[in-house]
Amino acid sequence: MIVVDGASTDDTQAVVAARQARHPRLRYVRLDRKGGIDADMARSVELATGRYCWLFSGDDIMRPGAIESVLRWTESDCDLYICRHANCDLHMRHLGDHPVFRDDVVRTADLADAGQRLAYLQAAATTEALFSFMSGLILRRDTWLSVSAVEEFMGSCWGHVARLLSLCERRLTVCYTAEILLDKRGDNDSFMQRGLVHRLGIGVWGFARLAERFFGAGTTETLEVIRLLRTEVGIGYLLYARIKVAEAPERESMAELDRIAVLLHGGAGWRRRLSLYAYRHTPLPVARLLGAVHFALLDWRARASGRRGADGR
Repeated sequence: MIVVDGASTDDTQAVVAARQARHPRLRYVRLDRKGGIDADMARSVELATGRYCWLFSGDDIMRPGAIESVLRWTESDCDLYICRHANCDLHMRHLGDHPVFRDDVVRTADLADAGQRLAYLQAAATTEALFSFMSGLILRRDTWLSVSAVEEFMGSCWGHVARLLSLCERRLTVCYTAEILLDKRGDNDSFMQRGLVHRLGIGVWGFARLAERFFGAGTTETLEVIRLLRTEVGIGYLLYARIKVAEAPERESMAELDRIAVLLHGGAGWRRRLSLYAYRHTPLPVARLLGAVHFALLDWRARASGRRGADGR
């Protein structure tokens, strides 16, 4: 295991040192200056020595037996493996299992093959099928190192996605394991520091750019990527963002949120028109009430999950 510290100002070094005393194979590398998540993660793969690298960009938690499971999967020699995760709150209370594909079955595809790639995208449920969740990726190191970083995406938070998609020009065999190996901690996104709308933009504009760069503007594949984004940023999320804009207009941008809404929900089709109308015209008090019900249900689910865990059921 290797920990790359991007010139942090907290007690990372001391925390890792305490663990190194118990686990001498844990390697710690501190960088001289901050390079951002894209550069730091690329550097970690360079420094690693394993045949496969399991990327970890957050304080998500592996489930018992996860490493043994991944070692079995990598015997099939694919370039990339994608596992599932469960969503949790800050205190690791279970909120639900995150979907990756519409049908949750094991699948393998060579994304260099246009037909396989389109079928893969059409089967996807979220952008995690296109590598958006870094901690769910186990990549073959020599495949990763066979191409260079795509400089135009370094610093975008999606440098790893661009690098992997660049492999589609030759070969990229992807295996989705359909196995939940991680619990993802929520409510601690460091990219939220500049506001919710800015955080939304990182994902939406980032993946829209990736799709046009690697699949072409207006292609069927790019439209599938927009569909995935629309699934992730639905009308409920947009209404929640409107509330945040109203609460902190000096921090959040309504104009930017409108652009995101139009990209995802504009265009032909009555469902999209209805979604866009609801986004623009739902009164904020109604949106707040709907949001309160939504979060109350999430809290109830988390508490129920905790009780089931305590009961062993």
